[in-house]
This record gives sequence, C-alpha cells and structure tokens, in this order.
Amino acid sequence: MNFSKPRMSLVQKISYVVIFILLIVAFIYLGTKDYGAVSNAIPDSLRFTEEFGISQDNVFVYKNRSQILEALNHDSAFIFMASSINEWSSYYASLLNDVAHKENVKEIYYYDFYADRLNNNRYYENIVDYLSSYTTILDDGSSDIYSPTFVIVKNGKVLFFDNETAVMSGEHTIKEYWTTSRVNSKKESLANAFKLFKGNLS
Repeated sequence: MNFSKPRMSLVQKISYVVIFILLIVAFIYLGTKDYGAVSNAIPDSLRFTEEFGISQDNVFVYKNRSQILEALNHDSAFIFMASSINEWSSYYASLLNDVAHKENVKEIYYYDFYADRLNNNRYYENIVDYLSSYTTILDDGSSDIYSPTFVIVKNGKVLFFDNETAVMSGEHTIKEYWTTSRVNSKKESLANAFKLFKGNLS
C-alpha cells in the first residue's frame, strides 16, 4: 500500500524559513563576538590587585600615556607611576593606598611607563620633560622616571613629587629599608600632601 507524504502548509514553510534565518544570524553573531573584550572587562581595582598583590579595596585607576600627559599639563590629579615587575612598587602602592583611604581620596591614576620608556615614546618623553625639575639625573645628563614615583599635580602644576625608593640599586631589601619609623614618616608625608592638595593643611 502506498502512502503519499502530507504536504506542508504555507505556514509551516514560512516557520521553517524563519527558523533557518534565525539560526544563521545566531551563528554569525557567535562567530564574530569579541570574547576577549568581555573577559578582560574587569574592574581596575581587581586588575591592580592581580598585578600588585595588594588589597582589592584600592583606589587605583588605569590611565594611558596621553591621559597622564593631559593630567600633568592641565588637570588636578594623583598619579602613581610604576610597574608590577618592581617589588618596591608593590610595597609603596600598598602604603599609598592605606593613606589614601584615611584621607578620603577616591582615585589615584596608575601609569605603567616601562614600555613607553623602552620605546622612547614621544608621550613618555614629554612626561619626562614636564617633570625634569624632579626626575633623577644620570651621569650622562639624561633623566628618566623610575619606579615607584608618586606625583600630585594641581591645575597643571606639580604640588608633590616622591621617588624616594625608585633607585635603590640593591642597597637594602624592602624589609630592611621600610622600618616602622620610615613607614610612619612616609605616611605622614603623604597625608600632608593630600591635605595640601585639598587646601586643609593646617
């Protein structure tokens, strides 16, 4: 006995076509989706914690070279210049973060200048020129920024500059250098710098 296949109705045909089109659109979307951008979209505070090993309750915000140069020339900001490959930077960042919380500072710009310095990037060179009165001068007369360096700028003018532990040259270990006395002195210095910025230093 022969049976004929039931014929699809017009509604069924249209439904299949719509489903087919939707599947194609879904494949195209999933194939072009930038998963890397999503996975890298973590808060700056967490990113800083992962790099420097300090508390996730930190005030550091990542800024690029052009943003730092703009801040130095025209804005008012707290700027931490360092690199996570430098262990002195991690200690200073933790200390700086503690004082920032106590002084109700909500944001400190973070700039990793190492790659720009290696490439003689023009932004980096302009940053060095801007800070030339404060940076370390080498034997050949050249100057550079070293890690860690902390700068406070207000209305485009340097209010505070600190690179005390930027060039230690193996003279001390971190534990040897950062005695209780030095830690307390540095915290007081930073606290006074924040107060000066806010205009309430007595």
